[in-house]
Amino acid sequence: MLVGDLGEDSLAELFKKSRANLRKIEDPEDRTSQNYKDLILESLEILQKLSVLVSSLRLFSTNESLDDVSTESLKFMLVNAFSGYVHQQHFEFQDRKRHLLAAKEYYKDFHHLCQLYGLAKAIEYSMNRIDNPITKNNREEKIQKFKDKKDLEEKIKEMEKRENVDEEVQREIYVSYAKLWVIRVEEELYNINSELPMLEHMDKVRGGETNPSPPIKTKVMKPFILVKSEQQKAVFGAGYPSLPTMTLDEFYDAELKRIVEAQNQQKMQQPPPEPDDPDEETAESLAKARAWDDWKDTHKRGWGNRHNRS
Repeated sequence: MLVGDLGEDSLAELFKKSRANLRKIEDPEDRTSQNYKDLILESLEILQKLSVLVSSLRLFSTNESLDDVSTESLKFMLVNAFSGYVHQQHFEFQDRKRHLLAAKEYYKDFHHLCQLYGLAKAIEYSMNRIDNPITKNNREEKIQKFKDKKDLEEKIKEMEKRENVDEEVQREIYVSYAKLWVIRVEEELYNINSELPMLEHMDKVRGGETNPSPPIKTKVMKPFILVKSEQQKAVFGAGYPSLPTMTLDEFYDAELKRIVEAQNQQKMQQPPPEPDDPDEETAESLAKARAWDDWKDTHKRGWGNRHNRS
């Protein structure tokens, strides 16, 4: 169904307002201020209305391809992604877990919709830092996603600056936004899955179910400039001699090395297995002893060394 068939003005205005609020949330002046909290609540209310309208209009269907979706409807694919992001920015501790779980569901709905239209690949929605740390095997994939995200941001910025934006360009803008949010959502799902266990542990500590973990000593990372290439490294290094520079590859290599060292240190801190009691008889030792006794019973002493003797 086309957006213009029902509620076009209200739907478009709500979406425009939600995007304006989202920009403020992404770059807030003070996350602890009452204005920021009110902005979060207002945005959630707007996005809830948007979600209900989009659902009632049935703008998206499993029986159609991306080409079948009208240009003015494409932008509403982002509603669930926006909803998930706003929920995730709710930092009041007592409600943090509830909002993270809500964000996760909105993110999953958005990602699943993008899969249906060929804008995303199926992923495991439970990936986290503990079970899925950065390794050599996935480092290149993460670097590529980082580059893809930057390329999409530049592409969108360039297209939106054009004086004349026809329907074809506008359609490409919306599709690019969807692809950009696919990458962001996959990153945020990873972050949420990593944060939830910590919140659950803190709930248990507050409830007296477990003792707080001892503080872990970590190395303080010194400030540095992150650049894309060796050429940029040389340029920025010359301009800021007091700050070291690192390329993306060097940064990920250093991060990987840090993780491996932490894992090795954790293994070294584990207590060694207790040594076996030398006096303790095992099934194997008993069997050997019995076999030796049987052999001595059937072989007299010296039978094995009777060469050149009568």
